[in-house]
Amino acid sequence: MKKELVRLLKPFIAFKSTAESEIQKQECLDWIAVTFCGKDISHLKRGVFEKSPWIYLKNPNAKLLIFAHVDVVPGDENQFELRVEGDRAIGRGTSDMKGNILPFLMAYSDACKEEKQPAVSILITTDEEVGGLTIPYLLDEGMFHESAAFTPDSNDLGIVIEHKGVAWVDMTVSGIGGHGAYPWDTKNPNLTLAEAIRILSEKFPSGTHSDWQITVTPTSVHSSGAQNQVPSTASAVLDIRFPASVCKNPDEAITLVQNELPESCIVKPRLTASPLQTSETDPTVMLFKSVAEKVIGESIAFKREHGGTDARYFSERGIPAFLYGPKGAGLHGKDEWVSLSSLEKHYEMYKTLFKKM
Repeated sequence: MKKELVRLLKPFIAFKSTAESEIQKQECLDWIAVTFCGKDISHLKRGVFEKSPWIYLKNPNAKLLIFAHVDVVPGDENQFELRVEGDRAIGRGTSDMKGNILPFLMAYSDACKEEKQPAVSILITTDEEVGGLTIPYLLDEGMFHESAAFTPDSNDLGIVIEHKGVAWVDMTVSGIGGHGAYPWDTKNPNLTLAEAIRILSEKFPSGTHSDWQITVTPTSVHSSGAQNQVPSTASAVLDIRFPASVCKNPDEAITLVQNELPESCIVKPRLTASPLQTSETDPTVMLFKSVAEKVIGESIAFKREHGGTDARYFSERGIPAFLYGPKGAGLHGKDEWVSLSSLEKHYEMYKTLFKKM
């Protein structure tokens, strides 16, 4: 099995399916369709949303939608060449998330070859790393009929049934620009911006990983492009993450932040998404958990994540969604890796799940 995993991971990882490469993303999807969909390829639906191609293999009798993304963040050339060190398969996308979805694709393909088509539908997108707008678009189009959704876009530390909502916003301050040598003739917006950031750090402290609270993180600051110029405006991008227990939706989170800022600070959303909330007693979640625990050979806890995935789009439409992936780490780093032995177990997990559905 490990040899087959490595054989398939090599071409999978080699696709430079980054945000700006529509061709590479499409070629990656074509490879998946030809390699794993078999005779079902004629039923495959294809499309492109805002230069991000997607494929959807619909099973009319599906009880579960398995979804994944195969876009990756940029990396050095050598990161697109798979290398194996012991149990670790290392390369861009091995853990986020080409390696993670590979056991499912293999198990699905093998089941179909045995004339036992699993009761699942498959959706593969290519824009998760830049905000993932394909899924909400397809949901608006009424594309899906499945009663639950699952993605292995996570690790093996627990079944994710909750993660924070997100609001990326621009915070802008207006002032009066002028020459840096005559500051009395200006109203420097940088000073107000600095005060606003200080207020945010005080009102919304970062806390620790174990804290489940709203966080407001300035991720970039923009101002004058000249050394001797006081700008007329200054701005910062804020990354707001909020649990459903604090804010029900992004609008509430943005309002909460706006109310703490000086009047001259205006916030405008760039991208927003709701929190993920799925009940641990959902029948599909319970079935998956029992199968996974039997195959993995240990108890698997439920967990929540500070970050977000495309699962949130299903949750906000009332479709239970959850996550559980193989062992791996180093996401977006130079030594991103996934455990080959863990991938083997996930292959067996999917094969067992198919029989139980």
